[in-house]
Amino acid sequence: MLHILSHVFSEAFFDVLKTVPLLLVVYALLYYIDNRLTNTPALLSRAARFGPVVGALAGTIPQCGFSAAAAALFSAGYLAPATLVAVFLATSDEAVPVMLAGGASAPQVILLLVVKFSIAVIGGYILRYTVFRGHRAPDEELEIEMSPCDCSAGSPVWSVIWHTVKTAFFLFAVLFLLNFGVHLIGEDVLASLLLSDSIFQPLLCAVLGLIPSCAMSVLLSELFVSGTISFGALVAGLSTGAGFGYIVLFEEKEGRRRALPVIAATLAVAVIGGTLVQVFYG
Repeated sequence: MLHILSHVFSEAFFDVLKTVPLLLVVYALLYYIDNRLTNTPALLSRAARFGPVVGALAGTIPQCGFSAAAAALFSAGYLAPATLVAVFLATSDEAVPVMLAGGASAPQVILLLVVKFSIAVIGGYILRYTVFRGHRAPDEELEIEMSPCDCSAGSPVWSVIWHTVKTAFFLFAVLFLLNFGVHLIGEDVLASLLLSDSIFQPLLCAVLGLIPSCAMSVLLSELFVSGTISFGALVAGLSTGAGFGYIVLFEEKEGRRRALPVIAATLAVAVIGGTLVQVFYG
């Protein structure tokens, strides 16, 4: 048990450590926007139409922290929900290097990124004009007092560092508990629950991907390389696998109500997209 705790602690610590530099940049950007940039509303309004495309491009970069950064911007009111969903859907966390190391071909990896990017863009725009159609525009959101930090108070350096540290500790605590639970259950047990060759496999993998841990992208990639899950199930699981993004959304209690529709929309698009890919490709 002590060995497991030590391994889980180390795994969670280094996963969060890799995210800290990006969080510092994001919270510094939030401070600058809140206190220095006077034309932000106009800029965001003009850029909003390209939100899902930009979000999908950012999410495609294989880095575990981008979903957390996007979630922080969303919580602060600077990112529309459809754009955040696009980021989540396109995110692959550690999948690319794990697949390449496990023997997956370069064309398979490229196809995965292209399919996930396409699902993110199409799903993002569909959501923008349907489910999130009545959502406030980014320039109106700036008046919502839902920022993850009081960036106008105290030293700017201290404000940025303090909120980064607070978020990092929150991420570590949640990630430690989740990884410990996965170790107790066992990856073999999780794999056996995924109904090999079933039409429901994308749904099950998408639900598994909701577990906010970079370890899920590693597990799903290994299951695909070993032939346990289909390509469509991999797409569905990685499309919901937004890593730290979900944790950041629930960090502030004011944002939890806004987080649930985003997570539900991400799950729905991931399941539909992954199922269609499985039916037509495999």
